[in-house]
Amino acid sequence: MKSPVVLFVYNRPWHTRQTLEALANNYLADQSELYIYADGPKENSSEIEIESIKKVRKIIREKQWCKLVHIIESESNHGLAASIIRGVSEVNNKHKKVIVLEDDILTSPWFLSYMNEALDVYQHVSNVFSVSGYMFPIQTSKRGIVLLPFTSIWGWGTWKERWEAFDWNLNQKEYIENNAFLKARFNLADYNYTEMLKNANSWAIRWYYSVFVRNGLTVFPTISLVKNIGFDGSGIHCPSNEIFLSQGIEMNKIEVEKVDRIDLEFYAKILDFFTEEKKRSLKKDIKKIFYYILRK
Repeated sequence: MKSPVVLFVYNRPWHTRQTLEALANNYLADQSELYIYADGPKENSSEIEIESIKKVRKIIREKQWCKLVHIIESESNHGLAASIIRGVSEVNNKHKKVIVLEDDILTSPWFLSYMNEALDVYQHVSNVFSVSGYMFPIQTSKRGIVLLPFTSIWGWGTWKERWEAFDWNLNQKEYIENNAFLKARFNLADYNYTEMLKNANSWAIRWYYSVFVRNGLTVFPTISLVKNIGFDGSGIHCPSNEIFLSQGIEMNKIEVEKVDRIDLEFYAKILDFFTEEKKRSLKKDIKKIFYYILRK
């Protein structure tokens, strides 16, 4: 058995099917154990929403998506954060490591191969807290893996002892919010992750914080092995974004070689991307404001 995969689904039938079909096409799917956590309906859910949940639960039973499939269904709605924390913790406690997917993550056929190899290679490197299958849409000729000082949760994995560092309470967040140097580092080119930390309404920002305060690193491929198909406006946490929606997936094998330091040149490219993305977002906000004023 390879590293187990845990998938979180809710009420998006089309996205769920795409995610599962891609996963089943992975080269190691027939050697992998899959845990599917299906969240339940919210209070006062509409008939349409309940029907979508039923469709998702039908889809996850349609095929033997991996060698072994376990389905954990909730009668009520726990929300994404509680579901992920529960699922990742339960699977980690049983298998000591885990690969994590959500219902809108399309994977390359080589995704599981890369994730398993990276989880094995870096298992005993204490300052590496996670492995990501995603890479931002940047231009590079470099092939392989890099270490970077932040996290990504679009197709990722971790180990039980690293996941135990997860800090729900954010006990030192005020030092990041109030110190210019720490704030600049946390924000990744002033992308304002600190504002997300202040609101703390996401499990992902808590995970990033937990890794950040320990000077932790993440293993990344230089070319993305996953694509987030949720940027079509269908998800609660993913508004429409053409840049991510049009991003391609690497269809060839990524070799995992052990490196022991941050690739500063590659890190600089990431910071440039975040700077440009912030500018694009600001332009969109300005257009919306002017459109609103003109309509008034």
